[in-house]
Amino acid sequence: MRVVRWILLPVVCIAAWIVALFAGIFAHSIAESFCPADQMVSGMCVAPWFETVDTWLIRFFSAFAAALIIASSYFTAPAFRAIVAWFVFAAGAAYALWIAVAASAWGEFTAATIGGLAAVLLLTRGQNIFRRASRVAPQNT
Repeated sequence: MRVVRWILLPVVCIAAWIVALFAGIFAHSIAESFCPADQMVSGMCVAPWFETVDTWLIRFFSAFAAALIIASSYFTAPAFRAIVAWFVFAAGAAYALWIAVAASAWGEFTAATIGGLAAVLLLTRGQNIFRRASRVAPQNT
């Protein structure tokens, strides 16, 4: 079973990215549905507020995708979960940096880095916090 989970790890990461992509497309279509009919030109919203909403939706779902990919890899890995999460974060950050340099997508790079780092820290460092909080305090009698 362990071998199967290691084999499925990249598949799960790609599936998480696809889920985040479709969630972003769905959110974009919801935001676009609020565009007034007179502001639609050739199927594209040209309302003054829409460009800002679109930019922030892209940034939010970049962060969401990074966090979802790291979380899915963490929970799929049968062993060395913290190392796997940090490795996936590093690989994703390198890929996001390459995209940011090629397309000048620094806002998206920053969002993905923050989302991925938050997920890694929550999953790898947050465990000790949750374990300590669940302990029962000794009673003095």
